[in-house]
Amino acid sequence: MPRFFMEADLNVNTTVELTETVFHHWVKVLRAQVGETATLFNGKGGEYEVTLTEVAKKSAAVEVNAFNADNRTPPFKALIGQVMSKGDRMDYAIQKATELGAHTFQLLTSERCEMRLKYDRDQKKIDHWQGVAIAACEQSGLNIVPDILAPLTLEDWLKDCDADLKLVMALSDGKVNFPSPLPEN
Repeated sequence: MPRFFMEADLNVNTTVELTETVFHHWVKVLRAQVGETATLFNGKGGEYEVTLTEVAKKSAAVEVNAFNADNRTPPFKALIGQVMSKGDRMDYAIQKATELGAHTFQLLTSERCEMRLKYDRDQKKIDHWQGVAIAACEQSGLNIVPDILAPLTLEDWLKDCDADLKLVMALSDGKVNFPSPLPEN
């Protein structure tokens, strides 16, 4: 059954007009016909079974039949601090981390960051990455879409991050001494 994110208030036994994005994907691309069913979720938890009831040239409506309260969101809240990278690598990182249950992405810049967002491009790129996270939720069955937060410097984020457990993936310069798991005698 097709599954789509739709940012709207959804209630059982109501008729809702599809957003342009869902209309395009479901009706135009997948060629859905009146009477077909799909699953919609709005990021607030749970999902809704809907039936396509009306199709016009540029719009469509669905009847919301049932609500399923299943929450497939992991019980932990993983905040990912991700230094921005160019091209598809950033899309791939957001997609896979979302599928694994990431709760929030904090975009970061660092000394060797490959990408710097500039004013009007900022929101465009963030919206694109939010779309990548939405698509990953649609594919993986998650009901809560992770937030993509505006970029901070790595130093500022490390100072202000108050998570109980902090894991940092970084290349080592060979000078780091890790503690031995066994006590020395």
